[in-house]
Amino acid sequence: MTDFIATLKKQVLLGDGAMGTMLAKQGLAPGESPELWMLSHTLEVQEVHLAYLQAGAQVIQTNTFGGTALKLKEYGAAHLVEEVNKTAAKLVREVVQDKAFVAGIIGPTGQFPAPLGDLPWTELVEAFGQQARALEAGGVDFIFLETFSDLGEIRAALFAAKKYTRLPVACSLTYTKGRTLTGASPQVAAIVLEAMGADCIGANCSTGPTELLEVMKEYRQFTRLPLLVEPNAGVPVLINGETVFKETPEDFARFAEPFRSLGVNLIGACCGSSPAHIKAMGAALASREPAPLPLQETPVATRLASRSRALSIGTKELPVLIGERINPTARKAVAEALRQQDWGFITQEGALQLDAGSLLLDLNTGLAGGDETLLLPEAVRQLQMSLDCPLVLDCTNPAALEKGLQEFQGKALINSVNGDEKSLNSILPLAKKYGAAVLGLTLNENGIPATAEERLQIAKEIVVAAESYGLPREDVMIDCLVLTAATSPELVLETVRAIDLVKEQLGVHTVLGLSNVSHGLPQRSWLNAAFLSLAIGAGLDAAIANPLDDRIRETMIAGALLTGRDFGARNYLEQAGKLGSPAKPQMIEEVNLIDPGQALQKAIYNGQQEAVIPLVKTLLEKSDVLSVINKGIIPALEIMGQHFADGKAYLPQLMLAGDAAKKAFSYLKDNFSMQTMEQRGTIVIGTVKGDIHDIGKNIVTALLENHGFRVIDLGKSVSAGAFLEAARREKADVVALSALMTTTMVEMPQVIKLLKQELPEVKVIVGGAVVTAKYAQEIGADAYGADAVEAVKVVREFTRVS
Repeated sequence: MTDFIATLKKQVLLGDGAMGTMLAKQGLAPGESPELWMLSHTLEVQEVHLAYLQAGAQVIQTNTFGGTALKLKEYGAAHLVEEVNKTAAKLVREVVQDKAFVAGIIGPTGQFPAPLGDLPWTELVEAFGQQARALEAGGVDFIFLETFSDLGEIRAALFAAKKYTRLPVACSLTYTKGRTLTGASPQVAAIVLEAMGADCIGANCSTGPTELLEVMKEYRQFTRLPLLVEPNAGVPVLINGETVFKETPEDFARFAEPFRSLGVNLIGACCGSSPAHIKAMGAALASREPAPLPLQETPVATRLASRSRALSIGTKELPVLIGERINPTARKAVAEALRQQDWGFITQEGALQLDAGSLLLDLNTGLAGGDETLLLPEAVRQLQMSLDCPLVLDCTNPAALEKGLQEFQGKALINSVNGDEKSLNSILPLAKKYGAAVLGLTLNENGIPATAEERLQIAKEIVVAAESYGLPREDVMIDCLVLTAATSPELVLETVRAIDLVKEQLGVHTVLGLSNVSHGLPQRSWLNAAFLSLAIGAGLDAAIANPLDDRIRETMIAGALLTGRDFGARNYLEQAGKLGSPAKPQMIEEVNLIDPGQALQKAIYNGQQEAVIPLVKTLLEKSDVLSVINKGIIPALEIMGQHFADGKAYLPQLMLAGDAAKKAFSYLKDNFSMQTMEQRGTIVIGTVKGDIHDIGKNIVTALLENHGFRVIDLGKSVSAGAFLEAARREKADVVALSALMTTTMVEMPQVIKLLKQELPEVKVIVGGAVVTAKYAQEIGADAYGADAVEAVKVVREFTRVS
């Protein structure tokens, strides 16, 4: 076969459809590993591949979705990774020969990577790398990362595939209401995955083609990579006791041409589909010629991202403020916090800066006598769990920087590289390897040049070196450096000239460490603001400064308007309204003095675990235990839950707030009798028989515990009898059933029937990716939990907790 990506850029290819649905018809039992079943049913698996090939599919997938050691371990088969994946690849190749491309499928592990879960980066990379190597050895044409719901996990899988194979890599995430489970939008995914070297990106599973059409539109706005799509055949329903997907081949066919016109070059299908769906889409395509890519504006903006928020920096954007306050060199309080590993203080510093208008945070953990290889990655973990913004990793230690880049689940800006060859050769490869942008300083081994022209020359050398390592020009920002006006006032305007020259001649975006200009002088704010106005006039795109300085914020806002970057004065008018009656961000200690109850709510909402216990103790001096729970803990969780439901907060923030609440509950339980505290009910929870997917169940478990409930987690693949036994033994108030697969959701009615017969007073709630409210009603469940937050609301209602 010819090169997959080259072909994909020249013609629209048809992918195949559901594997699990087809294997179930061939005899695969619910809960059985499709990968292990394949080893003894090779002909049945090949019949499925052949059916899709005959339907017109030009890309056939290996039966290896659960083929990592971490997934096979659940069946006691972690040692079979190589055999499973090589066998699967060879089975497809025997069927298609040179008539179709073979996609080596890698699915998620079913566990969250750190910091949301327990899996470290290195373990994930090794697990995905082992599978990718085996697939390559089996003869696949490309690696296909499919159905990922967490950006951090797919980053690790992409990194592993690029590190351990020479194959192209396609990346596909699954979305609900335009976001992944942990909050990534298609825009964020495009920015992060393209920077890390993905060759093709897209979406699969989710619901049906209607929702994924919108996802594809957003992808196309932010990437020029080839796109792929594989929708489910709609949402499953229960008909005569069987799970049925209602989207017909004819329904799918109507979306084939709209997908192609958006620039989707690989069109297939997912759960509930069949060869008939693929054949219908192939027939409906008016052309196999890819749609032309939209015109790209120049210069291209520098795009950065956190796990759930994207940011563009460029000439046509508002100038951006980067918070400078997390720096132990400049601030003794930060140095002491790093020394004591007081992460509550560090995250609070970050929150203050974001509240004051920063869109990025500069993170410097270069503590004298400290180990930056430990401090930087831990600081990254703490900040990205609590705060939703891209990070600027202020570090020149390559070993520490690499660990920080591994942990950051977005696209970071590295601060910094300079014109010294040693710096270029140690920092630029890391930027390429981990998909980061770089900030280049116009200095070299000879120091900072005096003239703007000399600084421009160093900037040119940095840009050329970056491009030689494969970084696009838009991922290089230049800091033309300013010296203190105390010693070199005549050179300050050279920096302004240098900014203008760099913008004009190199077409890159500029950033400036602002505070240097006033070093050693009184009334520093005056000088910083005056110099900032000059720099913005020269085209400055971002400033690293103190966002708590009103003059800096006001100058950024006014400067954007006066330089034509605030179109229609929208930002100016909005910010002027906010600043009309300024309310400075408050430190948590300041809030404590006013209202400890509100302070506890704020600490829990922000996940500031270190602040929780002192606040609970303060509240207990004035009120009883129930007041602390009902006026301090629960309101914070309710607000976070509502923000999660509204798309204003995402799973990491939800879990962090839950952990802070759990800490408060644990303190109260350890120090007060259960009679003093309100009994919040006992919940028995598990995934139904045959279902080994438990991410959703684990999230619900954690949130219930964080709300103070007693939770008995039965784990995965739980029989009806085991649910009944546990509910009776533990005197359960509620039993919660979870199912991810259409083949296992049919177990739910059996559990409900048994519970209603034996324990009619026990309430039953159901949920999971394939479960709907209508299905819950049809099978006799007492309630349906659309997500973890909704499940907690229902349980609270059942147990009459106010």
